[in-house]
Amino acid sequence: MVKRTIKFTPIAASVALTLGLTACGSDNDRNIPVTPVESFTATGDAQFNIEVTGKAVKGSMKNAVVTVMTLDASGQSVPVAFRSAASAEAESFSEEALSQDAADAAVEASKIAANPEVLTDENGRYSIYLDDDFTGPVYITVKTSEEGDDSFLRCDAYVGCGTYDEAPEVDDENDGDTDIEFGEWYKTDLELSVVKFIPAVEADTSGASGAAGDANVLGSYKANVTFLTSLVAGLLLDSGSSVDEDAIATASLNTVVQVMGQDAALLLSAIIGDLSNGGAVDLSNVDGEEELTDGILAIAQLSSSIQGLPSIGDVMSSIKAGIKSGQFKGNTDAGIAAIATMLQTAITNTANIFVAVATGDETAIENALKAAFSINNPNATQAQIDAFAANSVGIAKKAKAAKDKAVKNGAATDAGLAAAAVKVKKALEVIGCTGAECTVGDDFYTALAAALTVEVTASQTALTALEMDIETAQSSLADVQAMGGDALTADNAAAFVSAVTLLKNEAATAGLTAKAGSIFVKSQGYVTAAKALVTQSSDYQQILDSATSLQTDAGVAVTDTVAYDAALAALVAEAEAAIETFDIALAAAKLVAEDTADVADEKKSAADTAEAASTSALANAEGAMVDTAANATEALELAMTAVTAASDFAAAVDALEIAIEQALVAANAYLDLEGEGAQAMIDALTAMQTAAVAQGELASEQFVTAYNLQLVAEAAVAKLEVLTSVKATSESLSTMTVLTNTGGQAVIDAADVLADVIDELAEMGNSGEGTSTRQPDWSYNYDLDALVLELENETTGEMISASASYQGEQLVVAWGATLMGENDATVSLVTADTQAQALEDCVDFAAGTIDATQIDSCLIFTFDGAVNADNVDDAEILMTETTNHVEIMDGDSGFTGMLSLTADDATDSGSITLEGVSGDVDFKVMTTFIDSDMEEASALDITVNNAMGYTLSITGNESAGYTGDVMAMYNEMMMSFGTAAKTTNGLSITYIDGDVVDYTDVDLIDSSK
Repeated sequence: MVKRTIKFTPIAASVALTLGLTACGSDNDRNIPVTPVESFTATGDAQFNIEVTGKAVKGSMKNAVVTVMTLDASGQSVPVAFRSAASAEAESFSEEALSQDAADAAVEASKIAANPEVLTDENGRYSIYLDDDFTGPVYITVKTSEEGDDSFLRCDAYVGCGTYDEAPEVDDENDGDTDIEFGEWYKTDLELSVVKFIPAVEADTSGASGAAGDANVLGSYKANVTFLTSLVAGLLLDSGSSVDEDAIATASLNTVVQVMGQDAALLLSAIIGDLSNGGAVDLSNVDGEEELTDGILAIAQLSSSIQGLPSIGDVMSSIKAGIKSGQFKGNTDAGIAAIATMLQTAITNTANIFVAVATGDETAIENALKAAFSINNPNATQAQIDAFAANSVGIAKKAKAAKDKAVKNGAATDAGLAAAAVKVKKALEVIGCTGAECTVGDDFYTALAAALTVEVTASQTALTALEMDIETAQSSLADVQAMGGDALTADNAAAFVSAVTLLKNEAATAGLTAKAGSIFVKSQGYVTAAKALVTQSSDYQQILDSATSLQTDAGVAVTDTVAYDAALAALVAEAEAAIETFDIALAAAKLVAEDTADVADEKKSAADTAEAASTSALANAEGAMVDTAANATEALELAMTAVTAASDFAAAVDALEIAIEQALVAANAYLDLEGEGAQAMIDALTAMQTAAVAQGELASEQFVTAYNLQLVAEAAVAKLEVLTSVKATSESLSTMTVLTNTGGQAVIDAADVLADVIDELAEMGNSGEGTSTRQPDWSYNYDLDALVLELENETTGEMISASASYQGEQLVVAWGATLMGENDATVSLVTADTQAQALEDCVDFAAGTIDATQIDSCLIFTFDGAVNADNVDDAEILMTETTNHVEIMDGDSGFTGMLSLTADDATDSGSITLEGVSGDVDFKVMTTFIDSDMEEASALDITVNNAMGYTLSITGNESAGYTGDVMAMYNEMMMSFGTAAKTTNGLSITYIDGDVVDYTDVDLIDSSK
């Protein structure tokens, strides 16, 4: 509180007194009274217990300068008071000025003047503490410099981060060449930022982040500083308006959709309302503080990809400009659009490499690295390619080690990371948005709500399991506490010390406080995202209620773990005191060494059991077949079991290695006291450690093998699922009238009638009507001068009409027909409402002024010269082309579409194209034939216009037989799903699962049609 008082200063009082004494007893009328100088004082107390902590990562920013500001009502940054540690006591301030406002401002200036210098640690971590009364946006920047300080940036781009001016000395992270490689530190100018909104809070002693358990922390907030938070911060500052939670949520969502696209944005449902709650992951050094979920992994890969581009600053500026203009990808500014294209290539490379890191061995990683190099350097010389290939060996080794470290640190399991890697790769195949995709609508919010619900539910499940672990830990703690205090004697002191040590080791391995803190921070993100959803619709209130409840329960778990840690620390102090009090250093050391070794033995047994389970599961998976749908499904289940078993095996080995390290610490402490048998303990543990390393390598090999079997099984299942659709499509095609003998015969019969009547009329006059002698069921009416012909079958109701026109070297015929096939099938060659209109359309089509979609049924004869009624009989036909709008109905499938035929008399070759819809199948048939007078050679392709792209291709001739393939789209490529052969009355297809299906009454290749 600031206390305001008004008083005279000592100087003012002295002046007033002097003037007063001078006036007394003086007759000098020239004395002028002086008004006293009024001064104002402001005093105040301040405590800094609002914790804001996070990590600055693009990879990690080490020794980077942290600047802390707030934002005023116009969005401008202004100074704010903060400290680098929580206040144990209040700080007092007192300032004077000539006005109260000035005095108050002076007090605030004094608070700010005491702000400390804050630098990030080696992992980019920082913590600052704001005044308890602070509420509003805090604007934090983190900066590394190329020169002038000790700040560094770590490269977590698999493809590297450029080159050094001078090669650094060789050490654990630098190999001494001039390439800035994955995992190496380098100097550069980079500034990242974040805007975090701090609400007015009630006391919260959870200490869920940073200095967990600090009793002085009133409220704790995560504010990671990343590439994405920097974009959001830039947009907020440029907006020129005040910043609150809604503004941050809107800017965050817009940024993610613009940069990553809506599909990837859904992966970030847990932090979509405030990106500072997650995503600070350095792929070269994953410390386990943040779980590698799908969304976090997507952000990490995006950040890694950007670091590998030529200029991080330029990329950030271009992306921000694109977002502000409404569209980053495909921007009208060629430079911004080029950055988007470059980023897509980079992130695709990163995703491909990470899949190899998560699922393969070092050789697989090397191959992925070399593939990325080839994409990034299409004009590289062979010498450059060879140099990178040689260098990729070391990069692959570091990438594999970084992945293993992430798993050991609890950021993920092998199986979970593999699944996430594949999922993220799919989501990042097409980043960003264009046009309407950049506008978030109701469908997106519905999907976001569903994704967020899954996240909240998963965290609730994790919290329930954690609460059980906490209860178990508390029970064990109580048991050990019961051994101390008044119950502690010389006889049980050594056992007490050992029990405390085992409890401490177990707590370190379990990491209960870190897990509780992680769930608490996640819950904060859930609440923020849920609030953004509720802003859109009150229908999402239940999600907010669940997230809020989770946050409350997670806060309790944090409080419990903090209390547990404090009680454990007290026990450790009591144990250390007991060693001194009872002089049992040697006895305690021996017992601790023996007991920790026993724990290592237990972990060894668990690892051996896990190894046996993994080996057995792998053998079952390796023996599985994938030749049929049922077998492939079973093989996939076995492979997935093997993947999980191998992942559990690796986790068991990790636990064993930790136990061995703890036991070695105890054994060496016993050796320092010259304990009997200490060296033998160390030797045994060292041998166990060597064996554990071999087990770890075996677990890794088994995981890679199992995962590859899973990929094979998944591919087989997917193929055989497509095969089911392929078979169904083949069956549908085989029963369609238009492709069967029935439908084909109807067209043939119509052609026979037309040919016979025309041949008959050629011997008669220019016009006439009557009944055909060759086709007695048909009557005719024709006029050769007008070039019209009408045929009718009075018995069946069938009819054929034609109207023609000479057009230079062509005779153009518009015709139509209603025909009957077997089993009452009707075949219609559709024509226009009038013969005149039909002929006009056909003439235009023949001239090329309209296309086939604008006509009905046309027949075009091309002669060896210009023709008319006088010379047409003597002209030679060179080409016959017909394009017909056909409708066939047989009561089952039916067909509507176009039938086109081209016959080249000069080469005795031709083609038939049939395209349309039968039932619900949209397909196209293309047939070509050569030398129809001799042995016919034909080729036929049937393509179904659906997502799988079904295609049946057959080629051959009568003597050799007609054979081909059934193709369909699989994994974005066409592949064969069976081989086809023409039979006497149909088609036989042998599918890839060994199934042979004969389709009868199918006459797919017949030039007479």
